[in-house]
Amino acid sequence: MRRPALAPAASGVLAASLRYRLAVAVCLSALTLLVMAGCSSAASTSGSATASPSSPTGQTYASKAFVVPLAVTLGASLKSPPNPDSRNLLSWDAADGPNNKVRFLVPVNLYRPGSVFPEAPPKDYLTYLQELASQGIIKLSDVTKITVDGHPATLMTETLATDHGFDGALGCPKADADQAEGCYGPQPEWISRIAVIPVGNSTLLAWARTSKASPNEAFLTTFETMLNSVRFR
Repeated sequence: MRRPALAPAASGVLAASLRYRLAVAVCLSALTLLVMAGCSSAASTSGSATASPSSPTGQTYASKAFVVPLAVTLGASLKSPPNPDSRNLLSWDAADGPNNKVRFLVPVNLYRPGSVFPEAPPKDYLTYLQELASQGIIKLSDVTKITVDGHPATLMTETLATDHGFDGALGCPKADADQAEGCYGPQPEWISRIAVIPVGNSTLLAWARTSKASPNEAFLTTFETMLNSVRFR
């Protein structure tokens, strides 16, 4: 049996209904795409906000045997671990050669210039260095008051004022150390950036040495940054 043809009015209603459904479908599709785009954008923003920070420069070294336990951040200019890490001495060589060094020393004794007899390090070590300067033995320059992990300290540049060195004038890490071979003192070929740091009843000396003829200023600056990172334990 043939279906009866739709009346013109019914046909118009059907067409309008189809157009409405199509419009709704288009709107829903557009809304879905908009929501998906929004979610994608939010995910992207969240990812960038939670990006991990860049790694800190340098590595932290914690002393093993040093009498003043400490941790310090080392730059790439120094070899690590120090050699030695002993009770009264930490010593680092520069990564580019053995001439530039950084040393942390708690003196057991010292040899005053011109003396072959050891004596206990002075309680006021800064005054001792200033006396050597007033005697024309060393020169002190660029003197600055600083703090090292909350401890008041004095940072200065030390050079020898004479043409011969004074072995042991800074101090020795061992009571039986040889004055010439096992102790430390100002020498004509070196310039040192040295910090005098009172810690409890002891004095911690920290210095970076470089060639007096061709000083490595960047190495000395790195040493000052290193001092800022010291944390006593």
